[in-house]
Amino acid sequence: MKKFILSFAVIAAIGFTSCSSDDDNGGDDDGGCQTCDIFTIVTELCDNGDGTYTTTVAGQEVTEDIPEGTTFADIIAGFEAGGATCN
Repeated sequence: MKKFILSFAVIAAIGFTSCSSDDDNGGDDDGGCQTCDIFTIVTELCDNGDGTYTTTVAGQEVTEDIPEGTTFADIIAGFEAGGATCN
């Protein structure tokens, strides 16, 4: 009986410690990254999940803070308002 309880406890401990949130995008439903086409220039924007986002254009990365009171979705909406097509 002790072996059964010990085995169950070990399995339960492994189960609880191995489960973690796979949400690396700060809660956005878009997978954390969006690709935007702006006048034939492809730009990738990724939410880093820590209040910053990374913009990649032609292999060059720039990380910027997401302004307080703004979400990553708002930044994507701003790109789209400027004529970009994002997906």
